[in-house]
Amino acid sequence: MKKYLICLVLTIALGQIAYGQSLNKLMDNLSKVENIETVKIGPFMMTLGKAFGGVGDMPVARGIHSMEVYDLSSCNSAVKQNLTDQMEKLKDGDGYETLLMAKDKDDNVRIMMKKKNNTISDMVILCMSANDPTIVKFSGKKKKRI
Repeated sequence: MKKYLICLVLTIALGQIAYGQSLNKLMDNLSKVENIETVKIGPFMMTLGKAFGGVGDMPVARGIHSMEVYDLSSCNSAVKQNLTDQMEKLKDGDGYETLLMAKDKDDNVRIMMKKKNNTISDMVILCMSANDPTIVKFSGKKKKRI
């Protein structure tokens, strides 16, 4: 009975991911799937990291306020494959646009950013590999230089 219940929950979770056409929906659905390791670093920890890590004077790190990392390496292969398919079908929208997309044999990388006027508020890096898929999201406010 437990096997059927687990299969049912997994099927529902995969179905929810399958309908995620925008990045926001995909990220919301990812947080509901089991076996995803999530690390969230808030503004306070980012400030401490910048102060003690020596990156506070680096221009790249100045505008970043928080960071989220989603590690899917412990998920089963069906979830990984479904996420890879969704990443390929992901469309720009909800303020996000694709900045870079690179494909290699088994590895795909897609970098998306959310901007309003001349300010970048979010940047998401989607790294899909067969063994270790990872999503990294940076939030903050950074002026875009032209």
